[in-house]
Amino acid sequence: MKKVVILMCTCSGVCPSMAKIDFWELAERIRLELPHSYLVMHPRLCEENGEALMADLLKPDAVYITPACDEKKQMKLLANGFSRAGVPMDENHWIPIRMGLRDTEEVFQEIKRAVDSMQGAIT
Repeated sequence: MKKVVILMCTCSGVCPSMAKIDFWELAERIRLELPHSYLVMHPRLCEENGEALMADLLKPDAVYITPACDEKKQMKLLANGFSRAGVPMDENHWIPIRMGLRDTEEVFQEIKRAVDSMQGAIT
């Protein structure tokens, strides 16, 4: 059984592609409606202090659902944080979710699908 952790990057809340997302509403819906171990929101996971957070936080006994920028960008921008934590960015540990150009409901539904795909894995 693995922990399911939602590690959300808010891109400082200023990225124009995320203008239709209400991060507070999204966080509250996740908290109330989706089974998960915990949710962490950070303004810039791709920056030094975001990488430091991941180095301290990420463990191999969890799957990290990462709502953030485009999946391909996440592969590059989050790689250092995963590497510093010693956690591979593979299908057993990482599920990227693209938030750009989506609204709150669309992002919530993508996260819900990712959580649902982990049925029975949550500890």
